[in-house]
Amino acid sequence: MYSVNKMEIKNFKGAIFDLDGTLLDSMHIWHDVDVEFFRRRGLPLDSGYVDVIKNMHLPAAAVYTKEKYGLPESAEEIVDEWLGLCAEAYLSDVDLKAGVFDYLKKLYESGVKMAFATASEKIVCEETLKNHGIFDFFTSSAYVSEINVGKTEPDIYLLASERIGVVPEECIVFEDIIEGIRSAKKGGFITCGVFDKSSAKDENEIRQIAYYYIKSFEELL
Repeated sequence: MYSVNKMEIKNFKGAIFDLDGTLLDSMHIWHDVDVEFFRRRGLPLDSGYVDVIKNMHLPAAAVYTKEKYGLPESAEEIVDEWLGLCAEAYLSDVDLKAGVFDYLKKLYESGVKMAFATASEKIVCEETLKNHGIFDFFTSSAYVSEINVGKTEPDIYLLASERIGVVPEECIVFEDIIEGIRSAKKGGFITCGVFDKSSAKDENEIRQIAYYYIKSFEELL
């Protein structure tokens, strides 16, 4: 892992950003959704469950949840409930992480092509990005729901890099989760770990395998 240096980290033509926990301070929203979902059913929420579903798109997570807990609702009904719980919160209770707007603006003005790659649903995240004035900085996007493969494989990052027309070797991936860093590195990308308190337990391992690691995007301004 290299120490972050503005001269070192600028040598790329494309940048791919995770959203939740990387650009958006939003991981607490999904925790709150999980807590409320299980509270309504009188079931315990365990950390093992969260670790399993955090890289899935919502339909796959709903199928897993239904099967694991023997829930009577359909997977579609579970997804609708989750979206209903989080939609308003994303617009009213999710902020950009420190330095995000200025760093994206800096890259945009430098001609770096950018995409976001996320396991969140389009209906949730795009309005949030527009609300914070950063949606138009991105050339394209990629959703786990498009490929049905979670972030344990590099497919989502490869799709994003294809859409912005930059090969992995010239493209940096910003991620807060260890699974994302591992798979992006496997796909041949430059990787930068981003601190988030939800993944703080993996910080040392992320530091070891990522090319770069930042506590805040303010370090890159």
